[in-house]
Amino acid sequence: MTIVKLSPEQLKELINAEKQIKQPQLLKRIQSIKLRDKGFSNLEIGEFLIVSDQTVSNWNQLYLKQGLEALLQWDYKGKVSILTLKQLQELRDYNAIQPFEKAAEAKMHIEEQYGHVFHLHWVQKLLKKNFNLHTKKQD
Repeated sequence: MTIVKLSPEQLKELINAEKQIKQPQLLKRIQSIKLRDKGFSNLEIGEFLIVSDQTVSNWNQLYLKQGLEALLQWDYKGKVSILTLKQLQELRDYNAIQPFEKAAEAKMHIEEQYGHVFHLHWVQKLLKKNFNLHTKKQD
């Protein structure tokens, strides 16, 4: 576990950045460095910020090696969908003809048509994001 001991200038820089940043993900990074400086463990910080202790460790290393500017870079692109754009369009077309009442129906359709097995929660998110549908969980 790497010890973070901030100088008064570094702490002031973090506090100023914290006031300007609007993205919650980046605020968590700043807060993790400040909490680490106060002696909290990565596990404690992770539990408080709802991230893994490994993520806290990664943020600490990034800050120590490359500074605040690197810590505040948001390069996360998200997970690439396993369904292709064509498959998503086919799913939209199918839903337009025969709407899914529940996410479980869409889940089964995806498994039968495309051979992909997804968790029900992921299918609910997919439907909400791509179809603006809010489905019920399977009874």
